[in-house]
Amino acid sequence: MRCTHCGHHDLIEIRMAVGGEDVAFRRCARCDARAWVGQEGPVALGRVLDLARPVPAR
Repeated sequence: MRCTHCGHHDLIEIRMAVGGEDVAFRRCARCDARAWVGQEGPVALGRVLDLARPVPAR
Protein backbone atom coordinates (compact mmCIF):
# COMPACT_ATOMS: atom_id res chain seq x y z
CA MET A 1 0.00 0.00 0.00
CA ARG A 2 1.08 3.55 -0.69
CA CYS A 3 -0.30 6.82 0.65
CA THR A 4 -2.41 8.51 -2.00
CA HIS A 5 -1.21 11.93 -0.77
CA CYS A 6 2.56 11.62 -0.38
CA GLY A 7 3.41 8.18 -1.83
CA HIS A 8 4.95 6.91 1.41
CA HIS A 9 4.61 3.15 1.91
CA ASP A 10 4.41 3.08 5.74
CA LEU A 11 0.67 3.01 6.42
CA ILE A 12 -1.23 1.88 9.46
CA GLU A 13 -4.36 -0.08 8.58
CA ILE A 14 -7.12 -1.20 10.94
CA ARG A 15 -9.75 -3.50 9.46
CA MET A 16 -13.20 -3.90 11.00
CA ALA A 17 -16.82 -4.68 10.30
CA VAL A 18 -19.14 -1.68 10.77
CA GLY A 19 -22.86 -2.14 10.36
CA GLY A 20 -22.29 -5.41 8.53
CA GLU A 21 -19.79 -3.96 6.04
CA ASP A 22 -16.04 -4.62 6.01
CA VAL A 23 -14.09 -1.36 6.10
CA ALA A 24 -10.52 -0.34 6.82
CA PHE A 25 -9.13 2.85 8.35
CA ARG A 26 -5.77 3.87 6.91
CA ARG A 27 -3.34 6.48 8.24
CA CYS A 28 -0.03 7.55 6.72
CA ALA A 29 2.89 7.64 9.16
CA ARG A 30 4.60 10.42 7.18
CA CYS A 31 1.92 12.99 6.26
CA ASP A 32 -0.92 11.90 8.60
CA ALA A 33 -3.39 11.49 5.70
CA ARG A 34 -6.40 9.46 6.82
CA ALA A 35 -8.96 7.50 4.81
CA TRP A 36 -11.72 4.94 5.14
CA VAL A 37 -11.77 2.23 2.48
CA GLY A 38 -14.37 -0.43 1.71
CA GLN A 39 -14.44 -3.34 -0.69
CA GLU A 40 -15.46 -1.01 -3.53
CA GLY A 41 -12.91 1.74 -2.75
CA PRO A 42 -12.95 4.94 -0.67
CA VAL A 43 -15.77 5.42 1.83
CA ALA A 44 -16.79 8.85 3.15
CA LEU A 45 -16.58 9.34 6.91
CA GLY A 46 -20.30 10.23 6.95
CA ARG A 47 -21.12 6.81 5.48
CA VAL A 48 -19.00 5.06 8.14
CA LEU A 49 -20.81 7.02 10.87
CA ASP A 50 -24.20 6.10 9.35
CA LEU A 51 -23.21 2.42 9.39
CA ALA A 52 -22.14 2.68 13.03
CA ARG A 53 -25.41 4.18 14.25
CA PRO A 54 -27.59 1.74 16.18
CA VAL A 55 -30.84 0.67 14.54
CA PRO A 56 -33.78 2.15 16.49
CA ALA A 57 -35.92 -0.35 18.41
CA ARG A 58 -39.42 -0.83 17.07
